[in-house]
Amino acid sequence: LLNTQHSPVANMLLPGSTLLLAPLLAPPPARHAPPAMGGYTGLPRMPVKAWPLTRRWNPTLEYRENIATLWRDLETLYAVEGSTSIAGGGVVRLDASRSVKGDKTGLSRGLNRAVDLRAELVYEMARREPSLLNPAVSNRFVFAESKRLLALKLGSEEEAIEVMRHDPSILQAGDAIEGLGVAQIRGRAFAARLRRAGPPVLAAALLAAAAAAYLGPEGVAFMMIADW
Repeated sequence: LLNTQHSPVANMLLPGSTLLLAPLLAPPPARHAPPAMGGYTGLPRMPVKAWPLTRRWNPTLEYRENIATLWRDLETLYAVEGSTSIAGGGVVRLDASRSVKGDKTGLSRGLNRAVDLRAELVYEMARREPSLLNPAVSNRFVFAESKRLLALKLGSEEEAIEVMRHDPSILQAGDAIEGLGVAQIRGRAFAARLRRAGPPVLAAALLAAAAAAYLGPEGVAFMMIADW
């Protein structure tokens, strides 16, 4: 039976009537729902659509703070420090696709929404290189060091981000970037572009090989920079 010892309402009821009112007198159930994305819980956020990219090492697609932390740091690293842009582009764009204007009234229905371009960019990078979100092989401090070395080698943060866009896996290189020259860094990014483009660009690869034979490595680097 319901314990009415501390319920003044129950004490005023006739004997036996508390059983009928038990659902009303019982304390509300505790809520312990796990966070779906973070955000308001104080945990780092990660878009729902990005979690399937982690299925190989997170089969249940449950929220894991270490994965969401990698995502959060990628969003930061793909933006220019101290600005609200991604290599010169705005962070937010307006999406009016859900808004419809009436022909007769001229009034709009629906909502405009702001789309975070950082999330869209990082999603594309993680789609190409899912291991960026795998805590077993990725480390946010290595990410930061990789970007720092790229900016140092290439001369600017914008140039570093441009390489990171073409070759997101370079963020996992860390200290190994110390031993790379500018031509090697750009060549790696150029090779990543070739792989994404597929068979139609094999001619470009053959041209690069010919340049290597006649012009040497610096000639190839010049071609890559010109194509950039």
